[in-house]
Amino acid sequence: MPRKYDMSLLDNMKKGQYKTNYKDVDVLVKPIPEGGKDGDVDPRLFKSMKMLPLIIHFIPKPKKGATIEEQISKTRDMFNEYKGEIVISENIETTNVTIPSSDGYQVPVRIYKRTNAQKDLPLLVYYHGGGFFGGGVHIVEQMCKMLVDTIDCVVLNVDYRLCPDNQYPKPLDDCWAATCWAYQNSEKLGAAKKKIAVSGDSAGGNLAAAITLRDREEKTGMIGLQALIYPAVNIAAKNTEFYKGTDPELYRTNRKTKKPVKAMYQMMNMLVSGGNGNMLEEVYLGGNLDPEHIYASPILDDFHDLPPTLLAFGEHDFLAFEDFAYARHATKANIKLKTIIYRGLGHGFADQIGVMPQAEDLIKEIACMMMEVL
Repeated sequence: MPRKYDMSLLDNMKKGQYKTNYKDVDVLVKPIPEGGKDGDVDPRLFKSMKMLPLIIHFIPKPKKGATIEEQISKTRDMFNEYKGEIVISENIETTNVTIPSSDGYQVPVRIYKRTNAQKDLPLLVYYHGGGFFGGGVHIVEQMCKMLVDTIDCVVLNVDYRLCPDNQYPKPLDDCWAATCWAYQNSEKLGAAKKKIAVSGDSAGGNLAAAITLRDREEKTGMIGLQALIYPAVNIAAKNTEFYKGTDPELYRTNRKTKKPVKAMYQMMNMLVSGGNGNMLEEVYLGGNLDPEHIYASPILDDFHDLPPTLLAFGEHDFLAFEDFAYARHATKANIKLKTIIYRGLGHGFADQIGVMPQAEDLIKEIACMMMEVL
């Protein structure tokens, strides 16, 4: 299906982007493709959120004593719905394999390559988002295929087990097993025998950051690049040198956008808290890991010996505060870092291929960094 935007919007973003330094972090700022006033929201997003201030008060909260399954049921349905278009449908081969996890579970993985793929290609392993309890490989398949379409590479899309039925360490172990398998079988996959990239969005960004840390801790030397898309990096919600909590009043808004942006923030907080504390901690960790462990909250790491990192998020994302703090910690540790902030966007835009031009732009940015560092 065709894109729902003109390709000229990608050029507009490229022409309008600029570099700045904010609180010692070098940032690449991407404008709203159509331009606009200071504090505007992307028109595609604004169309869907302008009624939020009116309806936010009528969104039912989970009943007192509701089970985790009851709390997440409606949110899971939302996360399981693909909101993009099928833009890439030709000249990409998809192979389905299963890879044994640490407990013997066979992890389903989809592998994407061009039909006329060359050899010695860069390789990326992707972990989808969805709060650890929703989403799926179908949601990010177009992202993976667009990356293969953009540069000749191999991409693995990992269908890790979801919570709360399969809590930590199973999701991380599934992603680790798939990553190790990809690295060990890179030549058979047509990839170069060298370090690989990992990437993920939201909860998948948390998993990607944790896989990178595990690679360092276990000295396996597999990861040469991590591309983190609005990652959840502070499940513990712990203050650090650069993270002091979140304050939606600090978002850049104007008279038209202030209330919708605040309502969007409130809604996302409700989705991940279930109206009852830190749901991510309860759903994913379930008491099996201290939320302050670096595999749960990568922002609490000391950032030594991390590989080159791409970090991207929207300026109105409810995770923007912890993501920018992560960028500050990485900068202080002298990590090779590319931080991209998309003006006028909130959470969850990257998988909307064919609908949000920023999603396609981000894939191109990841492709460029793969070519640069791998």
